[in-house]
Amino acid sequence: MFSRSTLAICLGLISLQTFANTPNETSSQRLETIVVTAALAEQNIEKAPASISVVTAEDIERNAATSIAEVLQQEAGLINYSTGQDKVIIRGMRDTSGSYTLILLNGKRMSSNTAMWRGNDFDWSAIPLNSIERIEVIRGPMSSLYGSEAMGGVINIITKNGKTGEVEGSVFAQYNRVDSGEGKNQTRYGFNLRGGLTDDLSFNLSGDTYHRDAWYLENAQGAREAYFMEKETQNIAANLNWDVTANQSLDLDLAYNHDERPFLYDSPTTYAEMEMERWNVGLTHRGDWNWGKTEVYIGKENSDIFDNDSEYDAPQARNYKQENLIGRAFTNFDWLMNNTTAGVDYKDQKISDTAGYESGGSQQKSYGVFVQNATDLTDKLTLTLGGRYDDFDNFEGKMTGKAYLAYEFADGIVLKGGWGQAYKAPSPYHLNKDYSMISCRGSCYVEGNPNLKAEESNNYEISFIMNQDKWNFGLTAFKNDVDNLIEVIQKTTIDPNRPLHKRSWNNIAKAELKGAELTLGYHFSDQLSVKSNTAYLEAKDAKNNVDLTERPEWTSNLILNWEPVDNFRIAADANYIGKQTINSSTGKKLDAYTTYNLGFSSDLTSNLKLDYGVKNLTDVNLEDEDSDFNTKLYGRNYFAKLTYSF
Repeated sequence: MFSRSTLAICLGLISLQTFANTPNETSSQRLETIVVTAALAEQNIEKAPASISVVTAEDIERNAATSIAEVLQQEAGLINYSTGQDKVIIRGMRDTSGSYTLILLNGKRMSSNTAMWRGNDFDWSAIPLNSIERIEVIRGPMSSLYGSEAMGGVINIITKNGKTGEVEGSVFAQYNRVDSGEGKNQTRYGFNLRGGLTDDLSFNLSGDTYHRDAWYLENAQGAREAYFMEKETQNIAANLNWDVTANQSLDLDLAYNHDERPFLYDSPTTYAEMEMERWNVGLTHRGDWNWGKTEVYIGKENSDIFDNDSEYDAPQARNYKQENLIGRAFTNFDWLMNNTTAGVDYKDQKISDTAGYESGGSQQKSYGVFVQNATDLTDKLTLTLGGRYDDFDNFEGKMTGKAYLAYEFADGIVLKGGWGQAYKAPSPYHLNKDYSMISCRGSCYVEGNPNLKAEESNNYEISFIMNQDKWNFGLTAFKNDVDNLIEVIQKTTIDPNRPLHKRSWNNIAKAELKGAELTLGYHFSDQLSVKSNTAYLEAKDAKNNVDLTERPEWTSNLILNWEPVDNFRIAADANYIGKQTINSSTGKKLDAYTTYNLGFSSDLTSNLKLDYGVKNLTDVNLEDEDSDFNTKLYGRNYFAKLTYSF
């Protein structure tokens, strides 16, 4: 692994030597970055027991993105495997729906994709971007704290809070236009309002709406094809915070998402459409006691999903309904040399799907207990141990563990690493013997298998991190051994009542993923900064000793921010996607490609800002590069965004 990562490591060591020789007169004034996702408690990002990075609200604004996935693809080890739907993949952990990545909103699960094995990307466009304070990204497993679905990593989206005694906010309008093909327009509008109603009561209210035309191009055969479906979304999120006493508070959260992909012909002979409507409500109690802190949350999610695709045999159109009841209670406290987090989780998932289940639906309940303890062995050395047990009413219980060490050589210079287990429980449709689904473009059907085991992994990583006031450096090596991957196999028997090939899910695959990640950043001045990251990934089918498909071997991002004069800023970035295997049998690889984006920002007044620029500057078209690409890119497109803040 490391011989093939020599270039990244040498670059890191050269950069480290350069930075080490740079005078640093103000390192004592270095601002710490505080994160909460790795321990359910505030801690310094460098010593957190995970590989973690933070995307700020400023990063999101500068990107002029149309979805969260578009922002995250510039992080080390992350790619957006977009086939017209966004799927954020961390360290190569990918399936048809991207469900190895656990998505949290303010620390709480938010996901309806486990109801649909065809996959969807509703969650990536369900949160108003202007409501986000920061996004904490954990690369690597976190099952010992969060349970199933965290095999690839965790993305925690943290929203802005209102402040008592003041009201502030913003409104914006954004327009994007592609300069090729048919269906060139995209528009976004939104607002954020937050502040204090009384000395004890504050609020945050955000909303946005997004429209995307269906974008058509000619495919390799010269036929007109819809690369991206038409898309209409409306989102609104509200939070009300009440400081009940000096040490207790209550949060009430409400959210509504509507995501529609109207009917269209996505090829000359096939058509598709999708629609999702979802409501979320949650109540959180927080306590800050003389012995520690507590948090108790209960939330309800209701989703209605319609899916219609002519590439499948009857039923082409399906209606899903999903209800999730989620509860979590945990405490965090210090004692002697230790900081301990302990808690319980509960989830009740109900799925209604008359087309897929003979019984009309499925239900899965799960309970989890977890504890994680950080011990300061010395002033410099911290040991973190964690463990979790989950019990499912239709599946065997699962235990996961974690051990992590962090040693701080000096302020901002840390060596850390460890071992962790992770798993992903089969979804209800995987396990239910009453479930069957038409697949293989209508030539087969897939049935549930109640004998499935959980997908499991053992993970190892080590990181060296240096964060100073003007520069930062990070180098991480990781190895991930995955067992019991769930894949579809064909059975020898044919159901005489259904003249189609019969298939089922089975635990047959093993995978080995290993690689390295390098991050570099330098602030030349308040007006000029640069940051970059490079990731190397070797992904193998361990059973057959062949490359896993569509996992780029190298990825790299370079981002430059420059303010040449007051009130005018330039943001430029380059995004490199390396070669990737597309066919394990023949060994065929897809060529590497690089996209470039250029953006400008002008303060028209103290309250009014204009962002404008061009994305995919060189107009990379993957269909022209190789017709075997399943991922899709927008052609060169221009954007303008006007924001009024108050």
